[in-house]
Amino acid sequence: MDKSFKERILNNMLSTGADFAEIYEEKETYKRYTYIDSKLDGIGFIQSEGYGLRIAKDSEVYYASIATDDKEEILKLSNELKKNVNSKVLYKDIILGDEKKYNNKIVIKYDEYSEDKIKDYLKKLDSRIRKLDKRIVQVELILVEYDKNVNISNYMSINRSEKRYNTRMYVDVTFKDEDKSAKSSFQWGSNAGLELLDKNIDKELDNMLKFGLDKLYASKCIGKEMPVILGPGFGAVIFHEACGHAMEAEATANNQSVLAGKIGEKIASEKVTIIDDGTIDGLWGSTKIDDEGNYTQKNVLIEKGVLVSYLNDEINDRKLKMGITGSSRRQDYHYAPVSRMNNTYLLPSDDSIDDMIKSIDFGLYAMELGGGSVNPETGDFNFACNTAYMIRDGKIAECVKGASLIGNTLSILKNVEMVSSDLEYSPGFCGASSGSIPVTIGEPTIKVSSILVGGEDDGK
Repeated sequence: MDKSFKERILNNMLSTGADFAEIYEEKETYKRYTYIDSKLDGIGFIQSEGYGLRIAKDSEVYYASIATDDKEEILKLSNELKKNVNSKVLYKDIILGDEKKYNNKIVIKYDEYSEDKIKDYLKKLDSRIRKLDKRIVQVELILVEYDKNVNISNYMSINRSEKRYNTRMYVDVTFKDEDKSAKSSFQWGSNAGLELLDKNIDKELDNMLKFGLDKLYASKCIGKEMPVILGPGFGAVIFHEACGHAMEAEATANNQSVLAGKIGEKIASEKVTIIDDGTIDGLWGSTKIDDEGNYTQKNVLIEKGVLVSYLNDEINDRKLKMGITGSSRRQDYHYAPVSRMNNTYLLPSDDSIDDMIKSIDFGLYAMELGGGSVNPETGDFNFACNTAYMIRDGKIAECVKGASLIGNTLSILKNVEMVSSDLEYSPGFCGASSGSIPVTIGEPTIKVSSILVGGEDDGK
């Protein structure tokens, strides 16, 4: 869409009194390799292109999308959209600035590797994993490539575009011994190209093998209130879900969050500093601009236990009046953007992991968390543990199955007692009202003084 036509559409949308107008353009190529049963099972390929038009009057928002670049159809859509606003307000013609273009820093573009080269990489990785132990009976490998071009133009004369690469590798391994079976997995991802495949994964393979075999012979988890150690990396899903979503303006501006109205209050222990940063080079959830065209930034959300900010988009800032944080995101042009996380992590400290373990007479070491649920309005959550061990008399004991963590956002924040220095990041996808988006979660190993652990054994 050329600049003059975008100016025409923006001015048309503003002509009936809207005080906000935006055009979102997107072209995306998605490719997925699935390698299973020691062979390439399939290559999925999708290309899409579309436009999203958004107008607002005060805090009332109207959005529509279209999967064509036909100018007459786009003009018709803008005419339909502007019918939602009928206000006798003078407006100034929008003149867009020159387009500012941003790109991911990548080393190896997708078209530089042939499908045969990708297949050979997957074949070698499959063989390497299967040789680790005879109890490995299945290996599934998934490589995903995202190549997305976006442009955001709006009533503030913003005209910015970004070419985004996101590459992710997922490994899922099944162990079996007679009637026992268990799974162990790991993944890595980046807003980079196929240089991602050069990553040294020796440590990840060692952990995958250990955790898989331990889970194969795991005992039932004992359920009760107890101290819990959360492992680094994906252990942060509990803060992402239970705290991160509660700090997004879509919830806080509408009083649908347990953290609404608590700016300036001490809501956590002094060990807790939570940051969301969309600017970190190489992380899966990073972008140069958000999906309103604003620059992403480092946002300190909780500082030494005090809630200091929310993640804020332009529309919700009309209610919160706290300033835009570059956090407006969407899955694709089908969705209107809302405030979302990018790379959210708990700041590391200097507590010793050995001291954490030694301080616990009876508790749980949750090395990896799985899926769960949270109610942002109440803060109540429930998360499964993918890999967990009991702690007895200051030592890591047996691996257990069926463990879950049950609690409340405000309780867990206040109960963070120790924080180590081993910060790790883990990529994933986050789903909400604006679709599923790439995010990173990060955490060092931490000790929480008390959480209710659900288990299959009552400990009697």
